[in-house]
Amino acid sequence: MRCLISGSVRIHFPWLLEIGSEAAISDRVDLYNLGGVKIGNRTVLSQDVYLCGGTHDYTVATYPLIRKRIVIEDDVWIGAGAFIGPGVTIGQGAVVGARAVVFKDVPAWKVVIGNPATILKDRIIRER
Repeated sequence: MRCLISGSVRIHFPWLLEIGSEAAISDRVDLYNLGGVKIGNRTVLSQDVYLCGGTHDYTVATYPLIRKRIVIEDDVWIGAGAFIGPGVTIGQGAVVGARAVVFKDVPAWKVVIGNPATILKDRIIRER
């Protein structure tokens, strides 16, 4: 297995991280993996991406912590500065645009952008 993890990446609870072959995690990415994070093969997390695997139950006065797993499937690209929320799955081949805020699952082979992230179009791979 081969992957690239920049020296400035922050990994909380590294024993809860699963990372696939040929994945690349760029500068200043923050993996707040309270519920675990799975990163697929050939996946790229661009600079300043934040994966947040925890939240709080605001309906309870003590705000108990909720931990949720994030799954990023194979062949995904997450653009610079994107935020991926707790419990989200990014489907195979999807692209998350720069600065997008994702709180719902992203279907496979879709491009999402914005806050909140919405589907822009299908991702189609052109032959060279």
